[in-house]
Amino acid sequence: MEIFVAAEQAFQIVPQISLEIARDRVEHKKTSLVAGAVGALFGQAKADDIRLLATENRLEPFWLAVAASRTTYDRNVNYSVAVGATDVSEVTLLGQRLSPTPQPRGGNAVLHIAAVEHCVQSLRTQQIYDGIGGHKADLARYVAAGKREIADLTNFADPGVLVVPPQVRASAVVRLVTAEVFRPVQNAQHVHEERVDIETVALHFRPVYALEYEWASKNKRLVVEFDAVTGDMKSGGKRWSDQIKGIVTSDLLFDVTADAMSMVLPGGGIAVRLVKAVVDRER
Repeated sequence: MEIFVAAEQAFQIVPQISLEIARDRVEHKKTSLVAGAVGALFGQAKADDIRLLATENRLEPFWLAVAASRTTYDRNVNYSVAVGATDVSEVTLLGQRLSPTPQPRGGNAVLHIAAVEHCVQSLRTQQIYDGIGGHKADLARYVAAGKREIADLTNFADPGVLVVPPQVRASAVVRLVTAEVFRPVQNAQHVHEERVDIETVALHFRPVYALEYEWASKNKRLVVEFDAVTGDMKSGGKRWSDQIKGIVTSDLLFDVTADAMSMVLPGGGIAVRLVKAVVDRER
């Protein structure tokens, strides 16, 4: 099997809502957000008892992968075709004289025709994977959002913006999406072509604001996350500032090499040849 991998890309999704506007919107709803998350056991929250402790402007990673597969193969089959009348004794088909087989329960006799089916199996998928856990994520709405391509992953974010490093690398994404489109064919006598085209391997960073609040009289804290693209907000989030270790680099993340592609695919023992697009790392 051959796997053709397109050049990897990286994009930063442009925030549609500024941190200042987000903070103002959350401020107007902080009482219900905090009280709803902490619970009614602590009584009714008052706006002046809930204060903002810190804000975090961050970029969270996810992967977009598009893959297609094509398998061409031959399959030996036997067709059974009933002849046109009970008095037919022989049939000439494509220059070959054939004798039909009588049926034990009567009726028209049947021709048994050996044939070779020339088959093509084509599959295509688009998947989005969370950049931290590697699971499928419902983030398709961000793919069509305004974005700009990242030329240098080591230094693309504005000052004060926290970049959350992906824990899932490009090689893992390629393995995951390849498994989505690779399906072993059944009863094939000869396989002419097994090909997977990884059309897109694109790392995306989406903007999220995290606002940490304290309910002072109850000594309770919680984080409200605000989506800078959709404007959605939810309580019970977290800040990443104290957990981030390491930096984002192209060589670390875009690691789709022949050695990295020691993949396990259905059927086992499948020889894989990787054909990777040349990426100019110095641009």
